[in-house]
Amino acid sequence: MTRDLRIERFDPAAATEADFVAYHGVMAASQAVDRPGEPPLPFGELVTRMTRPQSGMGATAYWVSRRDGEVVGFAEVYFLEAENSDIGQTDVRVHPAHRRQGIGVALLRALVPEFKLQGRRLVESWEVAEGTTGQGWAEALGFRPVWTIARQVLVIAEADKELWDVAVPAGYRLSQWVGSVPEDLADSYAVARGAMQDAPLGKSEYRLSEWSVSRVRAYEAELRSHGLVQRVVAAVHETSGAIAGFTELCVNSRRPGWGYQRDTAVLASHRGNGLGRCIKARMARWVSADHPEVDRISTTTGAENVHMIRVNQAIGYTTLRYLIAVQQELSSVETALANRAEI
Repeated sequence: MTRDLRIERFDPAAATEADFVAYHGVMAASQAVDRPGEPPLPFGELVTRMTRPQSGMGATAYWVSRRDGEVVGFAEVYFLEAENSDIGQTDVRVHPAHRRQGIGVALLRALVPEFKLQGRRLVESWEVAEGTTGQGWAEALGFRPVWTIARQVLVIAEADKELWDVAVPAGYRLSQWVGSVPEDLADSYAVARGAMQDAPLGKSEYRLSEWSVSRVRAYEAELRSHGLVQRVVAAVHETSGAIAGFTELCVNSRRPGWGYQRDTAVLASHRGNGLGRCIKARMARWVSADHPEVDRISTTTGAENVHMIRVNQAIGYTTLRYLIAVQQELSSVETALANRAEI
């Protein structure tokens, strides 16, 4: 059933509005079936993301599959840089009305030459929702699950706000800012961001970023350039004056109604003092007060990170679903594709 299918590169710089609308249609239909209850990606945000990709994600490449001129699937690859320069982070999606017809396999086959050109060893995806057809498809092609991620959500209207009344542990104070860390905290903030290295990533070979003050400043500038308002709550150790832990959240005017809880980390020497719950509770109260348009906060946490999941639950988060990160060596992907007959 793939004989009338055409796979072609998608160039965001040359794409028309109609091209983006067709691409977005597949994404929206796929998410509605595979990940209901999560914030849909608005059309304008998709265009911005594809025409101005985030730095640090490396070169990007896109493909679409067309049948009778209609876009029925797409594939995206981020050829990661620095610590992850041997990985191609991949997302293959097929419109629910066109699944089980060999379209995903045809798309994946089209990616292989570009993976070789970019010198990649691993194909990895973090976008597979547990229990969906996508998980079965990936496993049938030999992709192995390497990490499980909990998608959690805090519904502001339903939350017991008394859970956000968390005292600051003795020996610490809280500092909070919007968009740019104060200069006197910049050095220790970079160190604190490095504590994310301790976050469990299962068997994934993905490696988290190393942080410096210059990298922090570049990251902050990039968030601003994409129209994201970044808020950070940090726990400062009174004796040393250094940041012991932090949590960050972004609000995006193009995605009203949702806040996106991003990194949270506490330095190993300060763990066990209740800082994680304290800073996340302060963040929830702060965002709720300053952004009344935000009615839900979304976050992801590695399923192995039982402590952070419990911290989130303690302030009102519930688990929406689990995502499975899958990975396979490119050579094994080629073998699986060679052994898979066209449908």
